[in-house]
Amino acid sequence: FEGEEPVNVLKGQWSPSDSPLHVNLRPATARAAAIPPMALKTRPALADLPPVFSQKALMEHVEFLASPKLAGRGLGSEGLASASRYIAERFQQIGLEPGGDNGGYFQKFTIDKGPQGTPVETANVIGVMRGTKAKWKSQSAILSAHYDHLGLGWPDGRKTDEGKPHPGADDNASGVSVMIELAKALKVSGQPSRTLIFIAFSAEEAGLKGSAYYADHPKMPLDQVIGVINLDTVGRLGNDKISVLGTGTASEWPHIFRGAGFVTGVETRLIPESMQSSDQMSFISKNVPAIQLFTTVNADYHRTTDTADKIDAAGLVKVASFAREGIAYLAERETPLTNTIPKPGGAGTPAPPAPALSGDQAQGRRVSFGTVPDFAFTGPGVRAGGVVPGSPAEKAGLKEGDVMMKLDATAMPGLQAFSDFLKTARAGQTVSVSLLRDGKPLTLSVTLVER
Repeated sequence: FEGEEPVNVLKGQWSPSDSPLHVNLRPATARAAAIPPMALKTRPALADLPPVFSQKALMEHVEFLASPKLAGRGLGSEGLASASRYIAERFQQIGLEPGGDNGGYFQKFTIDKGPQGTPVETANVIGVMRGTKAKWKSQSAILSAHYDHLGLGWPDGRKTDEGKPHPGADDNASGVSVMIELAKALKVSGQPSRTLIFIAFSAEEAGLKGSAYYADHPKMPLDQVIGVINLDTVGRLGNDKISVLGTGTASEWPHIFRGAGFVTGVETRLIPESMQSSDQMSFISKNVPAIQLFTTVNADYHRTTDTADKIDAAGLVKVASFAREGIAYLAERETPLTNTIPKPGGAGTPAPPAPALSGDQAQGRRVSFGTVPDFAFTGPGVRAGGVVPGSPAEKAGLKEGDVMMKLDATAMPGLQAFSDFLKTARAGQTVSVSLLRDGKPLTLSVTLVER
């Protein structure tokens, strides 16, 4: 336009802008011919922010805890004692307040029957990050991970692996590593409003004994614990999703971890049941909302091959970032979580936790079946997320995706029933498996072998 009375002096058609007011009604072929594609120059980011968590630091913890020197961190061993001292030293370096006995980091307790059949003393390692909000003085949130493993094969090693060190890199040096680095990051970011308690549990493999002892002898009132986040077996993320077990214990858990997924970009698998899988069960049995984070089931579980070189270091960073969102939320949430744990005697009441087991009972099942469970499957039935090559399940013809409905005459409503059945089975036993494959019924025979 030009002149005092604007006159349009140039008419024509220009390439459209990205204005929402522009609509091109011509056919797609005409649009493609008339409008050349816009070539946008790529520009570097204004800033590259350093990662909050260091792969190197995370792996240093894993490599020490899973080193041959510690020989599998078996109950009552010098390797386990060395691991406990290592964790306590890290807590001290971070600046966590001691939360154990007599002003120290260790909460000692005794197992009635250890690897040699005699009593064994061991200890939880506890560090406290004190909250700043006066009206929440008696409240806390817990971040935990167990640091013990099978040592030379007790109580759940396979017969072929007896007497050999079980490194336990994924289970659970990975969880301890993430817990230590989370404590460090949270301390640097400033004191939380609500007290955070960091606990490395012992004797998890013997039947959740360390967490059960803490639940009976808590550092702060258990009925004022807003929630528990337990890290167990978090070292094999890869391209998989982080599984969150126990989201059915509080109505907010799914929203918290969906949000954590959005913020971090980490995909999640939310699983309402806990299936007595780890130390969170000791708190659920005491009516405290609790979840477990873990990555994936793998063939090295409770084997001598669970070594540090198989840990996904980049995945540990993702797990730490994801877990941080959850524990930081618990530290600042104004009100308690909405507890959805079934009342005692009601439908869906959690089974008694494993701490009630003796040393012999804690050894669990002694047979191998050969399916990798699909923890995200809510039933009814038990879905095979995978089948181990060369296993009894593969030899019998089971396939990934099969849903097992019965073993012999015993119904399989879920994974707990499947686990309980195998604990009563013996090597050489042939089990009739009633299953659904693509919705169609099928029956196969699986001959169990010794683990």
